Amino acid sequence: MQQLLLIYDGDCPLCRHFVAAQRLQQHFGTLTLLNARDLPEQAPLLLAELQHQRLVINQSMVLRVDGRWLKGPEVLQLLASLNEASWRNSLWLYWFQSASRARFSYPLLRSGRNLLLKLLKVPPLPY
Repeated sequence: MQQLLLIYDGDCPLCRHFVAAQRLQQHFGTLTLLNARDLPEQAPLLLAELQHQRLVINQSMVLRVDGRWLKGPEVLQLLASLNEASWRNSLWLYWFQSASRARFSYPLLRSGRNLLLKLLKVPPLPY
């Protein structure tokens, strides 16, 4: 059974909604969700590991699968491949199960996130 650790921006409404919509517990027994904004206080060693790996959380959602780090479009593609289709998410699953579509779309999603945070006056993550 794989161990999953998903790090996301909990102050971003899009990121929160995305994480809430995942049904990964059905596929994996151990899924840990961490708000990136809580890392300095709750998991400083994990933050140091991310910085050592040169993973910039402000630019990518990151997922650790059994010790291996995935970021950005790789995360979207893996999560899409693990989720079950429903009438609400079938288009999302279809779109992001393709590596090329995930790579194409991720910069657009990240730009939308950055714009939304700017409009909501939420400061970017400092790490």
